[in-house]
Amino acid sequence: MRYTISQAAKKMHLTPFTIRYYDKEGILLLHRTEKGARYFTESDMEQLEMVCCLKSTGMPVKEIKKYFDLCALGDGTLEQRREIFTLHRDHILEEIDQLQKNLAKIERKIQKYDRFVRENQEKAAEAKA
Repeated sequence: MRYTISQAAKKMHLTPFTIRYYDKEGILLLHRTEKGARYFTESDMEQLEMVCCLKSTGMPVKEIKKYFDLCALGDGTLEQRREIFTLHRDHILEEIDQLQKNLAKIERKIQKYDRFVRENQEKAAEAKA
């Protein structure tokens, strides 16, 4: 199946501009019709899905391009690609750890406000009595 840029963008929750940007940066090597219109194959969609995954987890575009450049070079780059993913995983795990710490702080603050609200409601009820 073939997808136009608009169809691919809609399916991946991106804008056509973003896809054109990835194409311009050399991350996506899109096919073209005889009239020059870009299109995606199923394999291209899988590649775009990986781009979205990496981008949404904080990998810079430059690093994403490096990864896909290595893919294009073939199996001789397997160890380098593995290293990119290993380092990125470590980065994500650090972010998760920091997010969990921040969430714990927020939860404590919510509990504090819950207690304040409850105490204020009790004081208001006592004042009315």
